[in-house]
Amino acid sequence: MKTALDRLAAGLRHVEVALLAGGILLIALATIGNVLARIVFGVSIAATEELSRFAILFVTFAGLSHGASRGRHIRMTALYDLCGARTRKGLTIFGAAVTGGLCFALAAFGVGYLDTVYTLGTRSPVLSVPLWVGYLAAPVGLALAGLQCVLTIARNATTPGIWLSADTPAGQAAVAEQPGI
Repeated sequence: MKTALDRLAAGLRHVEVALLAGGILLIALATIGNVLARIVFGVSIAATEELSRFAILFVTFAGLSHGASRGRHIRMTALYDLCGARTRKGLTIFGAAVTGGLCFALAAFGVGYLDTVYTLGTRSPVLSVPLWVGYLAAPVGLALAGLQCVLTIARNATTPGIWLSADTPAGQAAVAEQPGI
């Protein structure tokens, strides 16, 4: 039976995967289209660079959240490995709380920066897209990563064992997405 935590984690995972897939698809199509335009017409499509830049921002920050949802973020485990299970669980919760707090703080700073860019009315040179639209990726991705940390804390607080994320138990992060394992 799926709990509310499981449903929220799954829904968040779908959002992350959609952002990642859409961004990577956009980068690939824009780049391939630009190459074809150079070969066939001998000209480069000026908008390709801007589209790719915005897509890379979204892929980067959605990837941050997706990495956290899979327990694939960088951890320093030298002291952690020497501790008992109860201390490890406490350290996992503490680490998720600190990381989540930092992600939410950086997201808040990102919103402040977006407000400045919005107020200035800055636009991209070729597409004339307001720059705040592309820069929206940073606070959204950071807030999603912070939410993943909150889900990790909730999973560890309500479920036996140690969880690196809401759906990745400790010891399974390296093999979580490999087929056949």
